Amino acid sequence: MRPIESLKISIRTIGSHKLRSTLTSLGVIIGIAAVITFMVLGGGFSQSVTGEFDELYSDAPTLLVQTEIPIPGGFGIMYGTSPIYTEHDINQIKEIPGVDFAAPWGIIPTHQTTHGDKKMTGTIQVQATTPEMFTYEKFIDGQPFEQKTNQAVINNQLFNYFGEIKVGDTISYTTEKGTTTLNITGIIEEDFMGVPPAIYVPIDPHYTITVDTPRGTNDLAYPFIWIGATSLEELPTVKDTVTQYLTTQSDANQLKGQDEKIVVQTLDDLITQIVEIIDQITIFVVGIAAIALVVGAIGIANIMIVSVVERTREIGIMKAVGAKNRDIIQLFLIESTILGIIGATVGVILGLAVGWLGTNLMNWPMVYPLDWITIAVVTGIAVGIASGLYPAWRAAKVDPIIALRTE
Repeated sequence: MRPIESLKISIRTIGSHKLRSTLTSLGVIIGIAAVITFMVLGGGFSQSVTGEFDELYSDAPTLLVQTEIPIPGGFGIMYGTSPIYTEHDINQIKEIPGVDFAAPWGIIPTHQTTHGDKKMTGTIQVQATTPEMFTYEKFIDGQPFEQKTNQAVINNQLFNYFGEIKVGDTISYTTEKGTTTLNITGIIEEDFMGVPPAIYVPIDPHYTITVDTPRGTNDLAYPFIWIGATSLEELPTVKDTVTQYLTTQSDANQLKGQDEKIVVQTLDDLITQIVEIIDQITIFVVGIAAIALVVGAIGIANIMIVSVVERTREIGIMKAVGAKNRDIIQLFLIESTILGIIGATVGVILGLAVGWLGTNLMNWPMVYPLDWITIAVVTGIAVGIASGLYPAWRAAKVDPIIALRTE
């Protein structure tokens, strides 16, 4: 039997059982649609985060110093907030050739934030730093604060909580020591995902967290340092030198926990790390969604076996008029492959549609995962072939005499 004849018979058989064929392909459709949807959403989220970073800091020769801590039994990365970077460390970093500034960055534990008659408990972070921190920040309005003042810079995320807020307004935060009122001098743009609404205040006089150092002194200490190099060309050398100092001679190296690791990262390092974490999560979710493909393969195999039983007499007639075993195998394999192709095609279209809807709702860019679309189509066809092998072999083994006796 020529393949074109087998194809026509398979299409006619599938067409005569539309509902059953649709339900048979449903498992493959759901599995592939889920995989494509998660890849579109993962790609859109990744581009949203990295695009905003690139837009704001593409030309900024900066480094972020923080402490990486292990996640027991998990994957991904977590950063500590323990204040281990002392004033002595920061002063030593400022002396390194190629360093333009080293801005300490601490967090002030707060209970409540107030603007006008609106109050917000938790959520908003009050972060202490120096004016150099804003060297590469984009100001929507105003300017950095001055040290030894009750001035503050806020980010535009605060609009979501307090509504209209502008330079010249006052804002207050409450700690265990009481309430501090600040005059807002500037508003910076921090639209990228994951950045909380924040108030930036001067180290002096607002930050008071100290630690006993290995040198026998009691110094102010911070969980992060923001470092600026004099140029992009100097950045790799500065990174290596700062890393060498912090991991060998610094107070932080002796104050950190045994399993903690001091990391000095450029913005490119941070973006790469974010993308890797997003990719890991996406692959994990896609793996779960792929289970639906296994269910789909079992569904196709089950229906094909039922089809063999139902068409036993038809198989007997075909063999009686000269059809060979390979013709029967070819017929059933083509039928299961068509079901796989239909499932893959509809699944890809459905996955792209749901992904497009999701990215529009989240205001993320639409990403077309062409490599995963190719993999999905090939997988759908492979599922169709694999699930049709046993039923086709079983059909080929049907005895024509017994088959012709079947009613």
